[in-house]
Amino acid sequence: MMRRNPFSTRFTRPGTIPFIFPGEYSLESIVAAFDQPAAQAAIVGPHGSGKSSLLETLSQKWLEVGLVEQRVRLTASRKHNPLRLGSLDATSLLVIDGFEQLSFWKQQWVRWRCQRKRTRLLVTAHRDCGLPIVLRTQPSWTLALKLSSMLLSCDVTPYETELRSLWEEEPGDIRVYFFRLYHWCELNGIYQSSGQYAQQQGLPA
Repeated sequence: MMRRNPFSTRFTRPGTIPFIFPGEYSLESIVAAFDQPAAQAAIVGPHGSGKSSLLETLSQKWLEVGLVEQRVRLTASRKHNPLRLGSLDATSLLVIDGFEQLSFWKQQWVRWRCQRKRTRLLVTAHRDCGLPIVLRTQPSWTLALKLSSMLLSCDVTPYETELRSLWEEEPGDIRVYFFRLYHWCELNGIYQSSGQYAQQQGLPA
């Protein structure tokens, strides 16, 4: 029978697990910030903190409220590529993942273009970029433990110390934490089988 590691990318990539909203934030509060045409806002947080996962969670909601999402993902290797914005209007929502990759003047140009077209603009960035912040992602050990339990589908209390040590190697980066948990599962023989997780080393189900 095929065995799958619960922390392989097919289970942890953005959109496959629900985004857990911190504190007073909610899906509705973010959507409400874009009620009006030309609204602009940012999701801010460090690398690997869940910004891209949140964009996936929001994607279906934009359809429900009648907005046409156009998403651009920027990385260090792509930041000099032409920024193709396509056809924008008052029903459009331009989403730029990695806004800090653009120069200050390019950012200003994008903001001006969206205002002129009455297009809504949502960006993600590692730090404040001058736009109103609708959510600041702040991963914590409590969140990391909750996600671990969700993906392992079991009580992880007996392994909390071991998992905490993996988190402390680079705290704040959920993506790297999942990468380390992938190897931890391989080492301990913990796999997904027929929709359930087999705990070969006595991990309680």
